[in-house]
Amino acid sequence: MIRTMFRSNSVLELMRAVAVSPAQAPDPDAEDGFPAAIVDWLARLRLLWGVPFAYLVPDEALLPKESIRFFYVNRNWTDATVDGALSVGAATTRDRARLEALHAELRDVVDRHERKVWAKDADQPLMQGASGEVVTGFLLRSRAVSGWPALHVRAYRGEEEVQVLRMERLAPAILLVLIDGVPDRVEIEEPRAGIQFGVDEPDPEDERPANSRWLILRDPATGEPAEVDDVRVPFRAGSPGVIDMAELRRRLQGTVAAGPDGAVGAGELALQLLQFPFRQIFGPRAGGMGRVFRVTIEASELRRRLHLEA
Repeated sequence: MIRTMFRSNSVLELMRAVAVSPAQAPDPDAEDGFPAAIVDWLARLRLLWGVPFAYLVPDEALLPKESIRFFYVNRNWTDATVDGALSVGAATTRDRARLEALHAELRDVVDRHERKVWAKDADQPLMQGASGEVVTGFLLRSRAVSGWPALHVRAYRGEEEVQVLRMERLAPAILLVLIDGVPDRVEIEEPRAGIQFGVDEPDPEDERPANSRWLILRDPATGEPAEVDDVRVPFRAGSPGVIDMAELRRRLQGTVAAGPDGAVGAGELALQLLQFPFRQIFGPRAGGMGRVFRVTIEASELRRRLHLEA
């Protein structure tokens, strides 16, 4: 009888009204009638805010240095965490009946709100997507995290970017990222702060001196690498690590790096020395910092293991 009564729409509306205290009502920030602060706290709990790190990585060997570990979040586990938090306030039979009546609706509200948490905190645009989809993510332990605290992380499904639900440094060298759904490709990129110039180390597969440096020439019209031989970078005599710019300019004369007049000016030299932020791609193609990290599982295999593909 009590169960039937609480299925009544009028009773549910009354419960929703009681859920918001008179001091808060009307609350323009309320989530479908539920107090915004409660919904936000529960959504953050679903995104593992406040969960001890030992629960995420019970043994240090599971996350060795210079490694990345992809995972998916078990919804049953996070739902049980939310249920445990809600049960604290259910001291009487009436409280438990009210909680049972509103539980499914509150869960849907939390599903929708958890997609807004990090977007609001990071002042990022909210992307559309199905709420309640499986949450995936990764833990990155690397000097890249401490060396570049403002790393960019983007996830894609096909050509469409997927919402990042949370991105936070749990320690100076450990980065936690949660993603809405299972992406096909994940990109980790250095922060785009300022302009960087530099040259490249030799590829380990090439038979070039280990201590040499090379310049990969770009097509001035497109900025893309030109299909010509690389130029070895000269260094000043008696000054290791200091580039002989005058000699480098002479070596670039008569190459694709020269300007329309055949000379290599400051602009032409800057174009050749410009260094784009390093980018590591996990997915169909790899590049950038590929020598630092190694892809161990394809996105298609991950989706198959999660039973998201037929």
